[in-house]
Amino acid sequence: LDISVLYPNGAIASDAMPWTLSDGKPYTGDAWPLPKDATSHPRSAGCFTRFIREWVRERRKVSLLEGVRKCALIPAEILAHSTPAMRAKGRLQQGADADIVVFDYETLSDRATFTAMNRPSEGVRHLVVSGHPLISDGVMDVDARPGRPVRRPVVEA
Repeated sequence: LDISVLYPNGAIASDAMPWTLSDGKPYTGDAWPLPKDATSHPRSAGCFTRFIREWVRERRKVSLLEGVRKCALIPAEILAHSTPAMRAKGRLQQGADADIVVFDYETLSDRATFTAMNRPSEGVRHLVVSGHPLISDGVMDVDARPGRPVRRPVVEA
């Protein structure tokens, strides 16, 4: 796992596992928070916080700057070639999307387990998505829905 996670210029982006309901059917809805019976791999809820906690803070295998780069900028750069909207993701600069996370480095941690797969991470103090607060002082506004899906252009043959 270390070889994959620590690969130079490798991305941390394994949070896209499908969700399944207790009846075995895939969950395709957009409810937030997720339904209590929705299950997936725990990394779906804690991919990035686990990486920062384990490889950056605890094991000190990657600097914080490189850890954030692996979680934000590198995935955006990989997708930018096929999906132009990704050119405005993963970075703080004029004209980029206004998605900003402020976290407490010492308490940032994944909490999802195989018995509580959609349990949210802890230590995120503020999260701004598309210029709108989603988490303020550690409290998530479950009614806020500022994010928009990123789609690549459809090319007609």
